[in-house]
Amino acid sequence: MGRHEIPARFTSTGAPPEALYTKVRAAVERTPASTVPVHVRIVGAVAAIPGVLTAVLVGSDRLLDQSPLRVDLGTGSPARLLVVLFSLLAFALLTTLIALRRGKYGLGSGATPLSVAAGLVVPVYAFATLAWPLRSYGPAAESEASLHPWGVPCFAIAAIVGLVVLATFTSALRWAVPVARGPRGAAVGAAAGAWAGLSVFIHCPAFEPTHLIVGHVVPIVAFTLLGVFVIPRALRPAAAPRRGSPAPG
Repeated sequence: MGRHEIPARFTSTGAPPEALYTKVRAAVERTPASTVPVHVRIVGAVAAIPGVLTAVLVGSDRLLDQSPLRVDLGTGSPARLLVVLFSLLAFALLTTLIALRRGKYGLGSGATPLSVAAGLVVPVYAFATLAWPLRSYGPAAESEASLHPWGVPCFAIAAIVGLVVLATFTSALRWAVPVARGPRGAAVGAAAGAWAGLSVFIHCPAFEPTHLIVGHVVPIVAFTLLGVFVIPRALRPAAAPRRGSPAPG
């Protein structure tokens, strides 16, 4: 039996192919550096959220002939409604922080907190709105009776808010994600979904399960899935080929 030399630990067994260097150099040359620092883009994206929510909800008053705010949010609001509202707001802010934070060394949150944040948004929102729905009375109940049974207008509002927030978050992080692209994309999508869900909770007093599922919960699921399958490519679209794989022709 012949003797086989065992390479020393941590010793490189070969240099990467020249095609890899060529591809990396070409990608760097054709990607201009952003003139706006990453932290400024992130702060701007978060600061734009109140304006986005306000514009969409006010626009719903003009286009859908619906009040921008749920009618039981102003006077005589039950304490439980305010607790749910501020809980959803805090959860949206926390998810956004986990998704966008750069961390001490600029590497952002780790894969585990990103995955946990992305996985919790849908069940937390569904529990807050479906497991113990806020049933309104008086003028709020009359307003709820006039709502679309499938929640299509709410779906449209959530879709607009979520798409704008998702686009701003993705733009802020583009080419600035050194690690965990997959979990980061999922967390970014879930954060956009959390803001979309908050917007329709502020807007709509519905408590019927069908309306809540289609108009309120389904958009959050859709944005989380977008974050899983689409956003990672947008965060860093040019991936280097694996070592030993043939270079593209």
